[in-house]
Amino acid sequence: MDSESILNKKSAPNENSALNNKVISNYDSDIICKPILDYEAALNFISGRAIFGSRPGFERINALLDRLDHPEKGLKYIHIAGTNGKGSVCNTVANILTKAGYKTGLFISPFVSNFRERMQINGEYIEKTSLVTHTETVRKVVKEISKLNIEPTEFEIITAIMFLYFKAEKCDVVVLEVGLGGLLDSTNVIDTPLCSAIVSISFDHMSVLGNTIEEIAVQKAGIIKSNGVTICAPNQPENALHVIRTACFERKNKLIIADPSEIDLISDSILGNTISFDSITATLPLIGKHQIDNFSVSREIIKVLISKGFEISNDAIKAGIETTTVPARVEVLSTNPLVILDGGHNVDGAKALKNALCKYIADKTKTLVIGVMADKEVDLVLSILAPLAKNIITTLPNSNRSMKAEELAKAAKKYCKNVESIKNPTDAFDKALKIKNDSIIICGSLYLAGDVRQHALKRLNN
Repeated sequence: MDSESILNKKSAPNENSALNNKVISNYDSDIICKPILDYEAALNFISGRAIFGSRPGFERINALLDRLDHPEKGLKYIHIAGTNGKGSVCNTVANILTKAGYKTGLFISPFVSNFRERMQINGEYIEKTSLVTHTETVRKVVKEISKLNIEPTEFEIITAIMFLYFKAEKCDVVVLEVGLGGLLDSTNVIDTPLCSAIVSISFDHMSVLGNTIEEIAVQKAGIIKSNGVTICAPNQPENALHVIRTACFERKNKLIIADPSEIDLISDSILGNTISFDSITATLPLIGKHQIDNFSVSREIIKVLISKGFEISNDAIKAGIETTTVPARVEVLSTNPLVILDGGHNVDGAKALKNALCKYIADKTKTLVIGVMADKEVDLVLSILAPLAKNIITTLPNSNRSMKAEELAKAAKKYCKNVESIKNPTDAFDKALKIKNDSIIICGSLYLAGDVRQHALKRLNN
């Protein structure tokens, strides 16, 4: 398994302390003593930290940043949290700012195919040499604080590298996506940003974030800082919106609720939405009605930035919209044959995919290639997507949280009679190509998207 794959093979985010202690006792500390001289070594060092799991709190990230002279200070941020839509909003806003001439950092989580997707400047991935340099800087600090029994997690290491990179490159602005939740996420060490944004909130990662919408909303609203501006997605559950309103009141934030009714939908298709707003007409190459809601958040972010002195022309907004791409978000890999890749991994994500499929390709027969995490609401996701398919191939994404392909196939047979399991994701896709249906839908997990995307593009282009 290569280092890129290892980095996408995450441990469960809710590992308890007993398991963490057991794993840490077996940790090979030699890895932090070896200088990082090349890209593979950098990836191996980062992936090696996965054994420490995902542990909320700021002790470890602050210990890192203290000794790195706080590279997070002095940068301007747009901080984005939420359950669904973060990637679309982050990429759209970053693209518009780039087109407006600002040196724009973008931090996203997770990546789909290439680790360097996580850190971008003006749409370009972090250079391998820069990743090596900054990872080596962080490694030296990790070696030092490890002697104090402070062991940063994988995501905390990545966050520190990101701050070093954007500071060294003197970014004008950074679009910063939360890793998990918000309140205790390591990105939340920043001071009050230019604005905070909270996209759609729904059930996901309940073992970490809570079992009610209110509890989850408290975690998301944790990014709201004193005396700031917060933008909230439309159509939030009322109990989530109450949490956000309360947080904004207590922290003296101006709250802006995005309004998609101010955006006219001119036309839509399986290739995107043509929209009109503020004397601008543009085609957003992101698919589905939910992307209008997401864009309404992006629009409000840009309006806030303009009010703060950013010079962003209508031409830059149009150009930014029309060149926005987000891998594995109802992404059309090919039109002949029609192949759609979607990394949605929760119930709301499944509903958004279903809505797009029913609206744009309702008359096409479908082969579903699906793999899911066992800790998700699997039966609910299947009940939404499986009835749309003529054939289903279940598979095993590259994660130790994945549901076995055979178990998923058994569950899927409740909704579709033509179901088979193929453990290897690329083999599953190759089999789907041989089935004479009108379309192939690859879905269920961002891990599966990462496993299949590059292979599928190569096969489809040959």
